[in-house]
Amino acid sequence: MFRRPQFTHQPAAFSASDRFGLLDERRLHGCCDADRSIFPAFVERISAEQARRYVVAWADLTTRALESNIFLDPAFALPAARHLSDRKGPEFLLAWEQDGTSPRKRLIAVWPIVRPRLWFGSTCKTWVHDYCCSGAPLLDKAQALRSLDAILAYLRASQNSVSILAISQIREHGATAALLRHFSALRGLALNIVAHYDRAALEAARPGVSAADFVSRKKKKELDRQLRRLRDMGPLTLGVTREGADMARHIESFLALEKSGWKGRDGGAFLNRPDHAAFVRSIAAALGAEGKCRVYWMASEDKIIASNVVFFTGETAYFWKTAYDEDFAFSSPGVLLTMSMTDSLLHEPGVRSVDSCAVSGHPMIDHIWRDRTPMADVMLSLRADRPQELEGAVKRELFRRRMREKAKSAWAHLGFA
Repeated sequence: MFRRPQFTHQPAAFSASDRFGLLDERRLHGCCDADRSIFPAFVERISAEQARRYVVAWADLTTRALESNIFLDPAFALPAARHLSDRKGPEFLLAWEQDGTSPRKRLIAVWPIVRPRLWFGSTCKTWVHDYCCSGAPLLDKAQALRSLDAILAYLRASQNSVSILAISQIREHGATAALLRHFSALRGLALNIVAHYDRAALEAARPGVSAADFVSRKKKKELDRQLRRLRDMGPLTLGVTREGADMARHIESFLALEKSGWKGRDGGAFLNRPDHAAFVRSIAAALGAEGKCRVYWMASEDKIIASNVVFFTGETAYFWKTAYDEDFAFSSPGVLLTMSMTDSLLHEPGVRSVDSCAVSGHPMIDHIWRDRTPMADVMLSLRADRPQELEGAVKRELFRRRMREKAKSAWAHLGFA
């Protein structure tokens, strides 16, 4: 489901006085004092392979995170680092509570980063990739300010040339953004929004609501007609798969559907790239075993004709990927499946919101899910004594994005996209 977001190109200050979504300041100040230990947090930078040693502590942190992020669950992030990264790959900053006997008493932060590729680069980036739709780090909600302070202090101390941290795809009114606003004001650091965009979302905690309430009467009649037409062709089955051998089988069906469509023809399907297909199989098995992955599917006469992959963590679900059989495009099986899935999610215990993981203005989901989540890409100055560097970095980033979009437009005009 996820595509790269569309961007605006007008930078804006990320005002610390913007109160919407701001965490309680007394609670944030208290974060520094949550552990009365005299010992500062211990921060280390390790590879993805080394991070595997701390999977248990990492998984525990996901249950205490200030803002949940399935894409930083170790069952997702470690396969992504293994199968999707280039030779350099991401590094992981881990912050720990420590005491007199152990430097790793309790994990309080996991923050994946990509260091500047050029030796003179000044911007360190939070690691995101094509299959990730949240750049929010994992920070212990009881010690969020302390862990953030420790991570940024480590970056300043370990690389003198790094003066800016770029963080992509965070919820503009979420807990991470609120913490960054508060922290930047507290430390006198500049914080700017590089891009605003939004994506469709489903607020699921609404009793008595169904998917049919989100579409017009005309659209509902059209969908009913398409559903009858499918049923006239033979037995129609809707289902959901959660784990085990069934999960593996339905992931293979999803991969085959995606490969048979336009993504396969364009070379962008998972099966076009063996490492990417291995990534999907790995995360589906691992997250499925933890109850965090489901495949919703539709079959006509035992043939899978539509498939949706959805992740779950905390009170949030993520509509990550969708595929359908283009031979059945006349009946919109992907839309019909999504309508059925929406009804299921509206009645899912514990789920309060569903992230569509979709680009702004998506031609399918935007017309079904009417809620919107404002998103932002931001840059944070790490050094109060070098504020001018942030302005230059923002301008360079905006220029890079404009050039990339112009190149994509030209490529498409020539018929290559």
